[in-house]
Amino acid sequence: MAHEEWVYTKGWIVTVVGFLIVIIALFILSMIFRGVAAYFTKQDEKKIAPKPEVKKVEKPNAPVAAVEGEIPAEVLTAIGMALYLTTNLHDEESNVITIERRNTSWNDKHYTARHWKR
Repeated sequence: MAHEEWVYTKGWIVTVVGFLIVIIALFILSMIFRGVAAYFTKQDEKKIAPKPEVKKVEKPNAPVAAVEGEIPAEVLTAIGMALYLTTNLHDEESNVITIERRNTSWNDKHYTARHWKR
């Protein structure tokens, strides 16, 4: 009886220690990933160029501010709408599913593992 109690006690110890090792390993990995992400975020912030200056355009029915060399929003909207209207074509579907049985080598009775005698 003493041997069985010792085995059960050691089993629980191994289970708890194994669980703690996994939790600690996951915590360490998450800290490493956060550090790597922070490093690359700082590198990206250094590479970002300053934003271009906003130049005011005084035209009727035009946006208040536009960036030089940028296509106005109205033109982009018109292009997008034209693309949507010309490419949004659908075939009419009959909503009928037809399943036809085709004989292939996957369902051929000559290739089966058992040959039933009739």
